[in-house]
Amino acid sequence: MKTRVHFLLLSAVSAAPLLAQAPTISGVVNGFSYTTQISPGVLATIFGSNLSGNNLEVTLHGVQCPVIYTSATQLNIQLPWQAPTGAGHVTVSHDGLSSTPFSVTLTAYSPALISSDGSGTGVGYFTSGSNAISTTNPANAGDVLTTVAVGLGDSTPASVTGVDTPEPPPLYTTLATPSLTVGGKSTTLLFSGLAPGLLATDQLNFTLAPNTPVGTPTVTLKVGSLSTSLITIPIGCLDVTTSVSVSLGPLKHPSAGKYTQTVTIQNTSGQKINAKGSLILTGLTSSAQLTNGGGTLCPSSDGSPYKSIEFTGTGSAQTATTTLDFTDSSTGTIAYGQRVLSQ
Repeated sequence: MKTRVHFLLLSAVSAAPLLAQAPTISGVVNGFSYTTQISPGVLATIFGSNLSGNNLEVTLHGVQCPVIYTSATQLNIQLPWQAPTGAGHVTVSHDGLSSTPFSVTLTAYSPALISSDGSGTGVGYFTSGSNAISTTNPANAGDVLTTVAVGLGDSTPASVTGVDTPEPPPLYTTLATPSLTVGGKSTTLLFSGLAPGLLATDQLNFTLAPNTPVGTPTVTLKVGSLSTSLITIPIGCLDVTTSVSVSLGPLKHPSAGKYTQTVTIQNTSGQKINAKGSLILTGLTSSAQLTNGGGTLCPSSDGSPYKSIEFTGTGSAQTATTTLDFTDSSTGTIAYGQRVLSQ
């Protein structure tokens, strides 16, 4: 009998539910940049412990915040649009237990761009049409791009806390007009507003400046007196093929298996082309090899042979001349298309 009672007691103990533990907040940050810069309406992230449970509620200044994602250590929320700026506190409650109020400071804006890997820094998420910009598919100067952000303030019409932005019409444009620079060069802002179908997420459409520097320049987003510069964007070279004429000199044959050809490229656009760039040889005869190609300027993104070039002169007199050396032990007929890139 004692054994039986002992068994029943063990069973009762093992079946007892674990008691909920009070949530603890260790940080409240911007949901895109993970900095402490937050503002009314922004998507935010709470870090801590014991954050999830039954009847979960998050409040800012006592006003309930929509909760988008929950785990024991992280909550993703939207701060209410009607929240006042200045000092306040965030509280997490569940299972009848509440965290110690966590002090925060809200500013009028909290601009932040999304990173492609979700870390808050590094290469950002930008698109050109339906194509994502990446290190293997960089943007070029003059491109029209789209990106998403948070923290640009309310819109007209006014957005509703916890409600995805409706599909247009109308467009929900931001009340404030932000500025966006890439590598210190101002972009032309085409649209700033809430992205249709998303919650509290801003969409920016913009045109890169013609002189946007090549590489991975820093992107700075500013609204009011507040800015962010945590994101970069891969910038390749501008394709100026339609702005030039390419003249191929005769293919010379100085020795067995070796060939040489002079190429002259002239600016026909009437607009200045940045001096440094490259000539890319597309569809080069498979048996031929360019032996003096390469260079650090505007390499081809698809592996085609190329050679760095430099324009001299101004206006329609702006030309670049280069000599291409080939080897071809097969047919001796060398053909290729041309693309011209400018830095």
